[in-house]
Amino acid sequence: ATTIPRRAETANREHNDKDDCFRGEGYGFKASDIRLYFNARLEEDILHHASKCDVAVIAFETVGDLLEVKIICEVLNSKSDLLNEKALSTWVTLTCGTEDTVDTGGSVTSCIEVLAACPQVTGVGVNCTEPHLVTPIIGVIKQALRDCDAEEKLIVVYPNSGETYLSRELRDGETVHWKKQTRYKDWKFADAALEWIDSGAHIVGGCCRITAQDIAQLVKQLGKL
Repeated sequence: ATTIPRRAETANREHNDKDDCFRGEGYGFKASDIRLYFNARLEEDILHHASKCDVAVIAFETVGDLLEVKIICEVLNSKSDLLNEKALSTWVTLTCGTEDTVDTGGSVTSCIEVLAACPQVTGVGVNCTEPHLVTPIIGVIKQALRDCDAEEKLIVVYPNSGETYLSRELRDGETVHWKKQTRYKDWKFADAALEWIDSGAHIVGGCCRITAQDIAQLVKQLGKL
């Protein structure tokens, strides 16, 4: 998976103050810097090694900005021959603050429209986002893909546990960088995942704080269907 280090984490994060929480276009990076970063991650020798290791999919995840989405698609287009030669697929998943917006405030629909027009992107979706947002986001994605005549693209969802990530030094009484939310007191990953599948997700999984036991419970429940 490829994401730019130091530029963002999950959309549901908490900082010390507003100065630590820049959510502007490109997270303050120039378009040229973002392009250089992704070009370097898709160099020919890297893709060749991935192919030799039977990698099937390259994931661009926790993408929270429309500019970044556009540049990822530009880079993928420039690498199209190489990706086809190595039989590598890609998916791009967003981190969202609401059911309609990605982390820096751009619309989910605008991001999906860009991704829908990129032949190298075979899957789109959401990751490291609060679970209660996933079902409505799936609805937004499905509508955007339908409007763009791109319903062949897979919908991929793997949210986090809904806990808030503390992107700051821990305070008195805090022992881990995740803060539980009362909303998810009785929440069950497996039950939610079945809802996402029913809503149209083709690939489901878990990001931060979703455990192997959570995945095993989902597999068990799927086996009963």
